[in-house]
Amino acid sequence: MNSPANDADWLYYVRFRLTEVVMIESRGDSYQLLFKACPAPILLASHYRHGSIVIDGILNPLSPDKVFVIQPGQRVEIDYPFIGQQILYLFYYEMSAGEGSHIGADAIRRLPQVAAVSSQEQLLGLCQKIVEHWHTDDAADRLASEAGFQDLLHLLLKRQGWYGDVLEQVRLFLERHYTEVITVDYLAGMAGMSRYYFMRSYKERYGQSIMEYLTEIRMNKAKQLMEEGFVLREITEAVGYKDPQYFSSQFSKYSGMSPSVYVANRKERIAAYSWPNIGHLLSLQIIPYAAPIDQSWADEYRRKYRFDVKVPLSHDYDFNRQALWRARPDKIIALEEMIPDEEKARLQQIAPTLFLPWHSADWRVHLQMTAKFLNREAEAKKWLARYDEQAAAIRMKVPTDFQAGAWLILTLCPRGIKIWGRRAGTVLYDDLQLPCAKGVEQIEFTTFEEVGQLGRFDADVMLVHVLKDAQSQSLWQKTRLSEDWGRLKPVCHGQVLQTSNAAWMAEPILEYTANRQELLLQELDQLFSAL
Repeated sequence: MNSPANDADWLYYVRFRLTEVVMIESRGDSYQLLFKACPAPILLASHYRHGSIVIDGILNPLSPDKVFVIQPGQRVEIDYPFIGQQILYLFYYEMSAGEGSHIGADAIRRLPQVAAVSSQEQLLGLCQKIVEHWHTDDAADRLASEAGFQDLLHLLLKRQGWYGDVLEQVRLFLERHYTEVITVDYLAGMAGMSRYYFMRSYKERYGQSIMEYLTEIRMNKAKQLMEEGFVLREITEAVGYKDPQYFSSQFSKYSGMSPSVYVANRKERIAAYSWPNIGHLLSLQIIPYAAPIDQSWADEYRRKYRFDVKVPLSHDYDFNRQALWRARPDKIIALEEMIPDEEKARLQQIAPTLFLPWHSADWRVHLQMTAKFLNREAEAKKWLARYDEQAAAIRMKVPTDFQAGAWLILTLCPRGIKIWGRRAGTVLYDDLQLPCAKGVEQIEFTTFEEVGQLGRFDADVMLVHVLKDAQSQSLWQKTRLSEDWGRLKPVCHGQVLQTSNAAWMAEPILEYTANRQELLLQELDQLFSAL
């Protein structure tokens, strides 16, 4: 009998056997390297806190309603953004093919990497059952544990799980039919939802609109075809567009560069060793060949450039060095103070390396040094001139009441209220020439303050950014209702501006780059234009 042809029937031919159960308990905000190379297939679930799981350099949200399939050899990192109890369940298992089946060793890869379940309580109940019966040294209890594992697989693989989720079905449809003319109304009808409810549900689930995802699919396919040498007209038709000029404009809007510039730049392999290096390269219209894209605020980078970053880097020197030796980049950009001297010497053996002085130079100097190292000085000069023109135009839009007042920028995140210092807020304080609040000069990047301490800054205007996660939103509601908040001068005078929830504003330290300064400038342009 041959192996099954479709994704549903293959389950008839595969057997799953639980081999080991591990429960990891922790408390506190922490980063943990779970596996440098996972030794066996594992199902991983978390009990309490939300956080992040990075699998082979790719970040995914970690929450109690998801199960992750970890494959042998994969690198797995866990990060929790706030303090609290956490339990991880790790279920090691084996897969084997039934008698008469021709299913090979790749059968494990038929399992999706992540599954969201409809019943969090049922999932965690099964996890607890598996753990409870596994460690009793009783053969009968082992059977109960094994039965719980089979029930867990059933929960994950049943149609109302992986195969039956209507939003996942819509995504799958787009991946197969992206060349066709597709409307939101058609997709909403496929999902059995109203247009508005479908659009809202999809964006809440995936963090981007359905049409943004369609564009992402088309652009990544276009990039693939460019690498394979297809001409513009062929690519245009292959990814669902009719007019090459319109496709070029859409590609430029999405990627930040024209198709011709994209193709030319991909001939050189540049590694962004440290996170801030990515933003400078993008401003020079270079997409890095190797880079870390595993940060929680990096959704835009991952969506737009995951196809281009062929070599994901991490937080581990050995892992990065081995990855770069295999990739053999033409040049490496890193940060001077972030890497030990012995590691710098090793990087220089791989390729010519530039180490930017992170603390002693500002983002403009970083951009100019990067441009000189890559022979892109003309591009950097042109970019800075355009940026300064934008800043001058936006400065004219700042209302008179706001021009003289002292500004304070803060972000509400799971760890508390984060105050931006002078360097982090350089767009407001230097480029737009707005005065900073008392004490901001003494903060280089960021610091945390309680709401009761905000008054000491004596600010006249506050720019507030609230992260999208539940903890940050809850903190914002609590803060707004507090008496301390109500007594603040900007609150009393109605001079509190709130940003649009852009994820990249979460980390002004690691986003101290040319690319992000321009995005913040554009964000402020929208805010001031609406006043």
